[in-house]
Amino acid sequence: MFFALSKVLDFILSPVFWLVALLFMGIVVKNQKWKRKFFVSAFIYLVIFSNPFISNKVMELWEIPLYSSSLITQPYDVAILLGGSMRYNDTLIGRPIYSHSVDRLIQCVTLYKSGKIKKILISGGSGFLMMPHEKESVVIANVLKESGVRAEDIIIENESRNTYENALFSTAIINKKFPGSTVLLITSAFHMRRSLACFEKNGLKVAPFPVDRKSNLTMNTPDRILLPDAGSLVTWDVLVHEWVGWIIYKWQGYI
Repeated sequence: MFFALSKVLDFILSPVFWLVALLFMGIVVKNQKWKRKFFVSAFIYLVIFSNPFISNKVMELWEIPLYSSSLITQPYDVAILLGGSMRYNDTLIGRPIYSHSVDRLIQCVTLYKSGKIKKILISGGSGFLMMPHEKESVVIANVLKESGVRAEDIIIENESRNTYENALFSTAIINKKFPGSTVLLITSAFHMRRSLACFEKNGLKVAPFPVDRKSNLTMNTPDRILLPDAGSLVTWDVLVHEWVGWIIYKWQGYI
């Protein structure tokens, strides 16, 4: 029930949803005064939420800062790779279609091949309401093998459907199979705050390795400050998803 509700809230609270709602109300209402208010509100809303400078600055403040892997002087026993690297598995072509967060997977492989991590625990079941059989960790495990990661160094956790369950089920595996091990957590920089809080709540000490930075350090040019960008709406969508997730998790006692 909670999983389904979170998906519905994610849709309703999306900035794009509210933009469309304001435009829709401006079209359907008959009162000219309210029609004008809805259209003006939609215009102001679009100007603010499509501005790349504003969205970039807010994202920069929210994200956990990245750091070089060269700072890892002792290899971690286990790295927990959180799901989200792929959109879906295309069985017709026989390979996954990756998401905008595929950097999680890429950086994980890089860390493994550079000797910074010994084993990889992939945490991620199905994030789809209508396709519960689509287990991301199983697909990604095959990608890791094809990338040169030894099968004996891959652990699969394929039941989790959200960040809370990622932490819950991964912690159980670590405590059972690798007690006392050093653990590195790999996920997107915008997702790291909530992820760390979930693992802390479950009593597992992990070191963060944020990847997939969405904020851009070269966004202060005049064109990026003044011109609207549709990508900013996506940035706000990601931020709102994380903020709402944090509030709901706090309310549920997950963090």
